[in-house]
Amino acid sequence: MEIITLDHQVYQDLVEKINRISDYVFKKEAIPAQEPEMWLTSEELADLLKISTRTLQRMRKERVIPYCMIRSKCLYRFSDVEKCIAQRIVSCNPQTLDEFRKGYWTTHESLSR
Repeated sequence: MEIITLDHQVYQDLVEKINRISDYVFKKEAIPAQEPEMWLTSEELADLLKISTRTLQRMRKERVIPYCMIRSKCLYRFSDVEKCIAQRIVSCNPQTLDEFRKGYWTTHESLSR
């Protein structure tokens, strides 16, 4: 067994650093988790924006709206759609967005049960 002695000031500095690390870790845990990202299919987004799926396809081709291809299916992040609407790249009624968000979570929560 090895005995290590520390100067009082060195010990105080070490305790202070440990406390800062502890505060940082517990502060990170205290932040509530964000709700998961909503992903929309082409049909859902076309319905939300009140456009045809063909128009949506044209918007993808012209790179007006961001999308991801997953297993040969186009999916759109709701947050990306909101940014496009905020930048007036795409037009939509804000109330429709809120209604859609509420309906989306209601539908997907009931499906996961």
